[in-house]
Amino acid sequence: MFEELKYIELSGEKYPVKCDMVVLEKIQDEFGSLDKFETKIYPWVPILDAEGEKVMDEDGNVETKFQMPDIQTVNTALFFMVNEGEEIAAEKESREPHSYSRNEIARKVDISPVRLALKLHEEYYRCFELKNEKTTQDQTTQKKEADS
Repeated sequence: MFEELKYIELSGEKYPVKCDMVVLEKIQDEFGSLDKFETKIYPWVPILDAEGEKVMDEDGNVETKFQMPDIQTVNTALFFMVNEGEEIAAEKESREPHSYSRNEIARKVDISPVRLALKLHEEYYRCFELKNEKTTQDQTTQKKEADS
């Protein structure tokens, strides 16, 4: 029923983290769009030329520059993902979940904001990966539509 949870270690304790459709909806409500959220949390942004196009290096890769992640965004993502992870863990273990306050979980952070942002972005990005090697419902529907 549930895919494996990832964990983040803060102040010597491990907390389950999960980014799923529930968290994506909360992120979208909080930030207006997933793109706005990702721009605020991810520390590497593309370099743009005078026309607003992405600058490419000689190998065809987009050139990037560092920006400090928005701390409010990092703390909000941590809050959403830890509480969702805790709810899923509690359900799997047939127990009541602990509900962390935003400040309670933020106070546990003992790693750099950039490192935390990268860990949360990695979990966020997992939402968009194919979950298994079998054909998904969407792929089956798309194939049927293409064949008709």
